[in-house]
Amino acid sequence: MSATVEFKEIEKGAWLVLQAIGRIDTTTAKSAETAGLAALAKTTKLALDMSKLEYISSAGLRVLLRLGKTSKRGKKMFVLCGVAGMVKEILEDSGTDTLFQIYGSYNELQ
Repeated sequence: MSATVEFKEIEKGAWLVLQAIGRIDTTTAKSAETAGLAALAKTTKLALDMSKLEYISSAGLRVLLRLGKTSKRGKKMFVLCGVAGMVKEILEDSGTDTLFQIYGSYNELQ
């Protein structure tokens, strides 16, 4: 299985939802960070939809932390949604889940 990640942008009201599809690991972390920062530059409210993410490594967790810090510096909102399965376990085991507001689905965003 090759490590790939794709991103799809979805507009949900005032939110820009960036849907991650695949894996965020050492191979794909740079492209994930680039996509996240580009999306964050376009909006004041960014949600990362992780419902189609199969795996996230420590490199992926660093990407989340960087996006969180960048959004905070820019006085923007950055949330996670659709966290499930192995990705949820990894976020919980690392304590990363306590650092972000997490929604069950981007449909819950107001």
